Amino acid sequence: MGEQMIRIALAAGLGVALLGARDAGPAAVGALYVAAVTAALVQYDLRQRRLPDALVLPGLAFAALGALWSALSASSGIAVVVTAALCGLGVLLAFLVLASGGGLGMGDVKLAALLAAALGALVAGRGPPTGEGAVDVAAVGAVVDVAAVGAVVAWVLASLVLGGIAAGLVLRSRAGILGGTSPELPFGPVLLVTFWAVALGW
Repeated sequence: MGEQMIRIALAAGLGVALLGARDAGPAAVGALYVAAVTAALVQYDLRQRRLPDALVLPGLAFAALGALWSALSASSGIAVVVTAALCGLGVLLAFLVLASGGGLGMGDVKLAALLAAALGALVAGRGPPTGEGAVDVAAVGAVVDVAAVGAVVAWVLASLVLGGIAAGLVLRSRAGILGGTSPELPFGPVLLVTFWAVALGW
């Protein structure tokens, strides 16, 4: 019961903070889904070292819904959809490469793709597709929001840096106690903490 209350309180707090942020609109649907499952994902990853597909994969549909809703109801047009799709796909491919070297699981890869799509849609939905914040991409015949891409890149870099620091600290502490074992650091909480830092602060 206590854990359930913590999950509800965290989801409500993140949702209120997100909706209170600058120009949060329909594109925030994906991020609101992330708010609803953040506490559960952190608990699963810390305790079981896994991120359940049942919590992660539905978020992709919510992110797509928010991007489409924003495209139909706001002046941003197709820019939100294209930006969210490119951010999600780009991060998916990048994390697949990282996972091939070890240290990341497929749950981390799927969660990263969801967070990238949700963050890309959220930031792109805040601004117009033309002017200083966007660039025309002829290859896809649409507009990509540069600010949103920048937010996703900043989130990825922050996640990798924070994850590296945390892994180093765990390795040092375990080396002194257990004689140098490899750290098994759950990366999901790192991805989520940095996601919310960027989503609420960008």
